[in-house]
Amino acid sequence: MYVSVWKRFWAFMIDLVVFVLLFIILAQLLDEFTVSLVLVVIIWLYYALLESSPWQASLGKRVMGLKVVDKRGRRLSFGKATKRLLSRVVTNLTFYFGFFTAAFDKHKETLHDKMSKSLVIAKDAEFNPDDYPEEPEHHDLTLMTVVSVLLALVFVAGLLWLVVLPQYQKIGDKVLASAIIDNLTLAAKNRPARLKAAQGGPEVWLKSYSGCLSDEKDPLTLQCNGYAMTLQPEGISAVSRLSNWQQYTLFMSYQTGRISCTAESPQAQKFCQELNLR
Repeated sequence: MYVSVWKRFWAFMIDLVVFVLLFIILAQLLDEFTVSLVLVVIIWLYYALLESSPWQASLGKRVMGLKVVDKRGRRLSFGKATKRLLSRVVTNLTFYFGFFTAAFDKHKETLHDKMSKSLVIAKDAEFNPDDYPEEPEHHDLTLMTVVSVLLALVFVAGLLWLVVLPQYQKIGDKVLASAIIDNLTLAAKNRPARLKAAQGGPEVWLKSYSGCLSDEKDPLTLQCNGYAMTLQPEGISAVSRLSNWQQYTLFMSYQTGRISCTAESPQAQKFCQELNLR
């Protein structure tokens, strides 16, 4: 009656093919964000509607001869089928550890089976509720639950460290570069007033800039939050660092009014290219 992990795995792969085909079609019609949003809704309705239907199975499970029931052998309601799908998120966050634990379980239950109080059995199996008595409600943490939660936390931490944090830093670097460019442009516009005030003497800063202070040792330089701007005969330069401490320099030419970005390290050079300066 209870089915092997591999049958369920192949059922999942069939469903995955369906989702990939849908993604390819939607990607031709919609933007990336909308595709992701629409696909989430489709996946929800796909599993919730099909597993609560008379089929009691997604297309993959149907092909593999499986069906989903509750702990008394009954068809799931739409709400319970939705709860089962949400429970699968926990299984996914444990690097699918919660899925393959079914190989060592007497009733072939995965983590999301236990959480949603459902079972996957053979399509033609006759379910005897007395073979699976309802368990009393309790709040004890089993070893599998503890390990699954720990793995989920490791996965989330790894995702934050490897994906979210670099993206956040990348956005922060571009925001800082944008602020520097704005100040370079403003400083260049103020140049005629500085030259007039200098009256043939050395050119110095005449205007205060947000987050910037004059360098007492070098009057031509402003020390700002995350960068330093320096007046030069040909233009204004600003030296800054990326989140990974790689240095780059933005330079605005008085003659052309154009801003260029230079760097020595490959990572900073790539950042300069991504700024798309003209």
